[in-house]
Parts: sequence; C-alpha cells; structure tokens
Amino acid sequence: MSSEGSGGVLLGIDLGGTRIKAARFSTDGEWESESQSHSNGREKAEEIFAKLHSVASDLIGSDRLAGVGVGVAGVFDAQSGRIVKSPNMPTLNGFDLRGQIQSAFGEVPIHIMNDANAAALGEFHAGAGMGAESMFLLTLGTGIGGGFVSGGEIWEGVAGVAGEVGHMCIQADGPLCNCGAKGCLEACVSSWALIRDANAAAGEKPDSPIAALPSLTPEDLAVLAAQGDEDARALWEKAGTMLGIGIANLMNLLNPECIVLAGGLAKAGDLLLKPARKTWEVQAFDRAHESTSVRMGKLDEWAGVRGAVQPLLRP
Repeated sequence: MSSEGSGGVLLGIDLGGTRIKAARFSTDGEWESESQSHSNGREKAEEIFAKLHSVASDLIGSDRLAGVGVGVAGVFDAQSGRIVKSPNMPTLNGFDLRGQIQSAFGEVPIHIMNDANAAALGEFHAGAGMGAESMFLLTLGTGIGGGFVSGGEIWEGVAGVAGEVGHMCIQADGPLCNCGAKGCLEACVSSWALIRDANAAAGEKPDSPIAALPSLTPEDLAVLAAQGDEDARALWEKAGTMLGIGIANLMNLLNPECIVLAGGLAKAGDLLLKPARKTWEVQAFDRAHESTSVRMGKLDEWAGVRGAVQPLLRP
C-alpha cells in the first residue's frame, strides 16, 4: 500500500550514537521503506542533525509529511523540546531537537522520546511483546537502555526518566560510567564495557589470542569464545553475571509478564545468557523469575524506529 492519497507519510527515527536509522510509514503504521546513516557521538550537534535531515528528506520525497516520531539516546524534556543529557552523544546536551525538526519540516505533529522507550513500544506492539499485558525491554548495545510498557503505554515516571536501567548501580565502587557514576549496569555489560575489559585482558597477556585480534569488537570476542579461548569466555561470563543481577532486580521490582532482550550484545546468545540465567535464578525470588519470561526481541535494530511512530498512528 502506498501513502499517496492516504493522508501523507509518517517518519520514525532512531537517533543513536553510532547510527541514525529512519523508516517511512503509512498513517496506519504500515512499513514502507527505510534508510540510515552513520553517526558519531562526538560530532557537533548541527552535524548530527544535518545527517538526520538528509535521511528523513530522502524518505519523504515529494509526499506530504503527516508526523515525525523520534527516539533519542538520552533524557528528553518534553516541555522545552530539548535533549537534557545524552551520555553517549554529549554534544546534543541542551540541543533543541523539536525546534530544529519544526524548522526543517514545518508545523507537523512531532513526538520525541527516549530511544529505549521507543524500542519498547515497537517490540510491545509489533514484536516479541505482542499479546503481553506488561513488558520490560532491555536493550544491550553501545549503551544499556530500558523501557517499561504496561497496558500498551510507556511508563515514563514523573520527570520522564523512568526505565533508565543502564544507570542502575549493580556494583558498588565498580567501573566508571559515561554518566559519571560508578558501577552502573552499562559500565559492566555494554559493548564499550566489554571492549574496555578486553583491552585490559590483552594488556595483561600480550601473547594471548585476545591481544592478537586485529580489532576488538564484541563479535570478535564471541568468535574467540566459541573457539574455546578461556580469556574470552571469562569476559562473557563476567558480563553475563552482571546482566543477570540487573535482570533479577527488574523481576523483583516490576515482575512484568516478560522481559525482552534486544541489541547487538544479545546476539551473543548463550555466551551471555547462560551466566545471566544462572544468576537471575539465584538472585530473584522464585515466584518472580518463574512468572516472568525472558524473550529475545523480534524487530532487531529497527524496534526503536517502529516504536517512535506508535503515538502518531491513527486509532
């Protein structure tokens, strides 16, 4: 189905620290096309927005824009339209995202939310959470994010910062996080945390297979661990244990019908999930972990794009 003659097109955008992803939808939520661009969290805010504008303009083409939904990595102030804080894209701190979108695309409906909340809406309405009454999405990637959906709606908290599970402390006096605190889940489990620990391991054992890798990425470490390298397996075991503590906390605190895991690190499968499961089955109350299922996401890296347009869809 084309959007021509059907009230215009909607754009869903996921503004992340390494990529800007966008998709074009009909006003009924039918996915029509998508595009993306690489981004760098250290670029100037204007440069990042220029890439967003380019990707969005290509998708709109000559059609009428009916609305824009954006998921952004960080804390967004709905009243001012500004990004309050983005740990992985610090140049966007204080950036008037809503104002810039209005200047670029006119007075169209705009809905902006945290990227993990957007991904949670996407998985709940069109992915692994379909049919559930409540769901917590845990995104495992460059950073760690989360979003709690109950009755089809995101629970954002009084100031819009609910669900920031990546900055829940799970290790007192643990490693320093990008947010400035110590021991955050993100500082123990994320892609950058895993690479940090791998670099440390390579420094301690300069003749090890980890040190011999031409590049240190989670994918490389997963391959090495699958080949039986004990140092690589130890890194995944540590990360999985920390993840298990975080999941146990969510089970005990919220007891949702399901917890959905998404993001690049989730693709490590049992390397991460076996130690995580072993940990949450000990740390969480039996009734909590027995009643909350843990599922893998179905929309992959595009969950946030789908969820970003959910508030704009025709009822």
